Amino acid sequence: MQKKMEPMKIPELTTMLINPYNHQPLHITETHNLEDVSGNIIPVVEGIPDFLALEKVDGLNKKYQRLYDRISPFNDITERLVSFFIDLHRLRSEWMADVEIEPGYKVLETSVGTGWNIRVLPEFAEYYGLDISSGMLRQASRNMAKWNRSMQLFRGNAEYLPFRDHTFDCVFHVGGINFFNNRERAIAEMIRVARPGSRIVIIDETAEHIRKQYRKIPFVKSYFSSGDADEARAVAPIALVPPDMQEVAVKLLEKGSMYQLSFRTV
Repeated sequence: MQKKMEPMKIPELTTMLINPYNHQPLHITETHNLEDVSGNIIPVVEGIPDFLALEKVDGLNKKYQRLYDRISPFNDITERLVSFFIDLHRLRSEWMADVEIEPGYKVLETSVGTGWNIRVLPEFAEYYGLDISSGMLRQASRNMAKWNRSMQLFRGNAEYLPFRDHTFDCVFHVGGINFFNNRERAIAEMIRVARPGSRIVIIDETAEHIRKQYRKIPFVKSYFSSGDADEARAVAPIALVPPDMQEVAVKLLEKGSMYQLSFRTV
């Protein structure tokens, strides 16, 4: 299990954290939780600040939070089984090829899941991961210890990131944004917490992949309907990128099963 966040480490973390719902700064309490100046408490559970304690999750976010919590115990088993037939390590390395990381960079992955993308990235950066699923975060914590990797985890909503403006040198996302409540807000938040000139990379499944794969799996197919709204969401959300962003590009990965949207902040 990831080491429990020591009280002496929390003050270091508060220099980069805010209450994402009112943008107030945070301080450590006597019970080693986090608190804003209005008295809102963010509990720290096994080293993971839980910002969802301040939010009632609803809509699509609630629907897919339940899915990810439900499948989290089986996620890594599935990863290993699929690896017998597909070189997932190679695939993830290819997906991460456009994620710009330099020594000393602060790197954020939203919807970090169980942390497998971090495993293929260089160890010379500082990694931070946020997810809406407590089940996924628990497994990510175990994986970090197993792989001897370091990453600070947060439970939260990617549409309300708990970080100060311009905190990260690199922000990326793999899987899940298709069915966020508010994709435009999530992208705006990635931009807000990224430093000027940072590259942002967003990867998710295409509609074709969802039709061919997820809608055939008994355990999860009920979460992926065939409605027009779902079809329209499973495309690169290039229209949601602010017009002043630079180097905006879209490409397909892995024979069209995934899309990648990337751009550079200004």
